[in-house]
Amino acid sequence: MYYLQLYFSLISAGLRSQMQYKISFILRVAGHLVITTSEFIAIVFIFGKFSHIKGWSLWEVGLLYGMTSVSFALAEMFGRGFHVFDGMIRLGTFDRVLLRPTGVFVQILAAEVDIRRLGRLTQGIVVIIISWYMLGLRANPIMIIFLAAAVVSGMIFYMALFIAGAAMCFWSVQSTELPNMLTYGGVEASSYPISAYKGWFRNTLIFVIPLAFINYFPALYILDKPDPLGLPYFMRFLFPLAAAVVTIPAIKFWNYGVQHYKSTGS
Repeated sequence: MYYLQLYFSLISAGLRSQMQYKISFILRVAGHLVITTSEFIAIVFIFGKFSHIKGWSLWEVGLLYGMTSVSFALAEMFGRGFHVFDGMIRLGTFDRVLLRPTGVFVQILAAEVDIRRLGRLTQGIVVIIISWYMLGLRANPIMIIFLAAAVVSGMIFYMALFIAGAAMCFWSVQSTELPNMLTYGGVEASSYPISAYKGWFRNTLIFVIPLAFINYFPALYILDKPDPLGLPYFMRFLFPLAAAVVTIPAIKFWNYGVQHYKSTGS
C-alpha cells in the first residue's frame, strides 16, 4: 500500500509539471496523434494494392495494429522512466535515487510518466473500434474483457522489455540498439499477421520473443479465425503467461543490476 501511494504521488507531481504549458502539451499530443495515424494510413495503402495478406483483410490487420498500438502506448506512458534510464546513468542522477529511503523500482517507474502518448493511445483505440465495427464482431462483456486483458498483457510485455533494456545500462552506461530493436521493431512486426513471415522469424516471434501471444493469438480468438499455422487452440489464451515469462526475468535482471551498480563518478 505504501509503494502504491508513493507511485501515485510521484505520478501526480509529474503530471502537474507536464501540464504547466497547456498549449505546448496539446500540440505535442496532437503531433503524436498525426504521426501514429500516418502509420495506419501506410497499412491502408498496402491493402490498396493487395486485397489481403495471407488471408487477413484490412480490418483484421487493423485489429492487430490497434491492439499493438494501444499496448505500446500504455507501456511508453507508464514505463518511460526505464526507457530513458540511460540518461540517469550518464548524468549520475541515479545515485540520488539510491539515497532516497524508498523503493528504487517505484521511483524509476514513476519518474517519466509521459501523457503525450495519449496521441498514440487514442489513435490505437479508434482503429480498434473502427475495425471491430467493420468486421461486425460481438461486443459482449466477455469479449471486451478478453480484449482488455490482452492489451494489458501487451503493455506489461513491452514494459518488461524497457526494464531489461534499462538494466543493460548498468554495464553499457548508455542504451544499446537491442532494446529498441525489440520494442519498436516488435511493434512493427506484430502489426501484421505472423503467418506472413518466414519460418525462422515466425518461430522467433512465438518461441523466443513471444510477441505473437500479445495480439496475434488473442486476435485469432476474437475473430474466431482458424490458425493457418495449425498451432494448438489453447495458445490463444496464453498471453498472461507470455507477459510473465518476459517480465519476471526482466525484473530479476534489473534487481541484479541495481545490486551491482557502481557510480559513474560524475
